[in-house]
Amino acid sequence: MPSVQNWFAKHRVEVMEWPTQSSDLNSHTTCIFGNRGVDSAAGSDDRRRPRVEMCIYRNITIEDHRFLQFVLNWLAVFEIPLHTLGAYIVMWKTPKVMLPVKPSMLLLHFTCVWHDMCLCVLVVPFIIFQAGAGFSLGILLKIGVTMPYIIYIGVTTTFLLAPAVVFFFEDRYNTLVRRDSNTRSRKIKRIVYFTINYLLMLVALIPTLSNVPDQKEAKALTLRQFPCLPPDILDTPGQGMSVNFFGFVQIAFFFGATALKVFNMKTASKRTSEMQKHLFKCLCLQVATPILIIVIPCSYVIVLSAISYLDQAVNNIVCILLTVYGALSTISMLTVHKPYRLATLQLFRFRSSTAPTSLFVNSLS
Repeated sequence: MPSVQNWFAKHRVEVMEWPTQSSDLNSHTTCIFGNRGVDSAAGSDDRRRPRVEMCIYRNITIEDHRFLQFVLNWLAVFEIPLHTLGAYIVMWKTPKVMLPVKPSMLLLHFTCVWHDMCLCVLVVPFIIFQAGAGFSLGILLKIGVTMPYIIYIGVTTTFLLAPAVVFFFEDRYNTLVRRDSNTRSRKIKRIVYFTINYLLMLVALIPTLSNVPDQKEAKALTLRQFPCLPPDILDTPGQGMSVNFFGFVQIAFFFGATALKVFNMKTASKRTSEMQKHLFKCLCLQVATPILIIVIPCSYVIVLSAISYLDQAVNNIVCILLTVYGALSTISMLTVHKPYRLATLQLFRFRSSTAPTSLFVNSLS
C-alpha cells in the first residue's frame, strides 16, 4: 500500500510492532475490552488489512516494559520506609487537637500503602490504555495467579481509594455538622453506609471481567494492528466509570457541607474556629496535592485515547505516576500538618534538641 507508506513517511509516524514471537508477553497479554475496530462479520481479507492508526513508538528505554518494571520495583524500595515513617508519625505523634481525625487519617494512609505496594510489587501493570489491553509483570503472575484475578486486584485496589477519601471528609462532616454524631442510630447508619461503599468497590469490576472477549482472537487483532479506541469505548466499562463518579459525588457533598460549616462557625470561640478552619484547609491540601499532580497526565491519556492516538511513553509515565499516589499523599501529610512536620524534623534531628517539643500549642499554624 504505497499511499499508506507515504503517509507514514510524511508524518514521521512509525507502526508499533508488538513482540508476537515472545511467548512470555503474548501468553499473558490480556485485552479487557477486545478490539472492536474490526467488524467480526468481515471477511478474511478485511481482517488481515491493518488499520492506519496514529501511533508513536520511538523504541526508547521509557517505552520498554522492563524499564517500567525496574522503576516500579525501585519505587517500592523507596516507598516502604516512607510509608513506615508516615504510619509511625500518625500513630504516635498525633497531638490531642488532631485526635478526631486520626482514624480517617490512618485509613487513608494504609489504603495508600496497599495501593502503592500492590501496583509496584504484586501487579506491576504494563497498560496499553488506547486498546484496553495490557499485561502484568508482578509477583502475582510469577506465582501463578491468572490475569483476570490480577486485573481485578489491581483495578479494585485503585477503586478503594475513593471510599477512603470519602471517609476522610465524611468524618469531619459527622463531627462538625451532625448534631447526632454520637448517637447509636447514627453510628449504625455510618457502618451500613460505608459497608455499601466498600461492597460496591469490590463488585464493580466483576461484570466487566465476566464479559472479557475471546483472548486468542483479541490478542491476535491487537498485536496485528494499532491499538485504537472505538467510539463506544467509554460506554464499555460502565461499572468502573460509575463507581468513580459515585465516589466523586460523595466527596463533593461532604466537602461542601463541611466547608460551609467550618467557615461559618459562630457558636465556637474565635480560636477554636480558626483552628478548625486551618485543620480543614490542611486536610484538603493533603488530599488535593497528589490528585492534582496525577490528574494532568491522566487527562492527557484520556484525550489521546479519544482521538485513537497511542504514545506508549506517555502510557508508561502515567502508570508510574499512578503508583506514586500513596507516596505523594504521605509526603503531603507529613508537610502540610505542622505537628507531623515538627515530629519528622525532630526525628531526623533537623531541629535543635533544646527546641520546644510541645505539639499542642499553636499546633495547627
